[in-house]
Amino acid sequence: GWTDSVTQKEWALVGLTDGTSFVDISDPINPKYVGKLPTETYSSSWRDMKVYQDHVFVVADNVGSHGLQVFDLTKLRNLPDSVVTFQEDAHLSTFGSAHNIFINEETGYAYVVGADQPCEGYLIVDISNPANPQYETCYADYNTGNDGGYTHDVQCVVYNGPDTEHVGKEICLGCNEDALSIVDVTNKNNIA
Repeated sequence: GWTDSVTQKEWALVGLTDGTSFVDISDPINPKYVGKLPTETYSSSWRDMKVYQDHVFVVADNVGSHGLQVFDLTKLRNLPDSVVTFQEDAHLSTFGSAHNIFINEETGYAYVVGADQPCEGYLIVDISNPANPQYETCYADYNTGNDGGYTHDVQCVVYNGPDTEHVGKEICLGCNEDALSIVDVTNKNNIA
């Protein structure tokens, strides 16, 4: 979901087989469907989305060259009474299909996991400028995962724990089907 900081309206962002729908739920008794962002390719029952800086980032699995769709949610303000078919505001085609996406809001990076290329681990995308996502690198732990480093889910945090050696570093925990990989991704050019 998303809450508009200007209008205070609450929105449900709903993954569909053929796109992403936007539902005004500011009156929860009377939700209002206002429109849809169509899929980049074709229908799939696997679609994931996350919100960062008033933008939604959408991936889909088993859909060919879908890539990463970016939509500016502020476009949901001042809509006509009719249902709207929206266009994406940005698109990243470094990969095609992906299982899901995680966003570390603290660092401004998105992690696209279970992608079909350039590796099956996770793609690291700089989204500090949401309207212009930039692919940086891909990491896969080839000692894990049934399919050569495949990552199914990831969680990344800026470490703030008792081990002073790692305080302030961005650490990703990748669920790789048969193992958990723990990786320091602070330096995107030298992942350790």
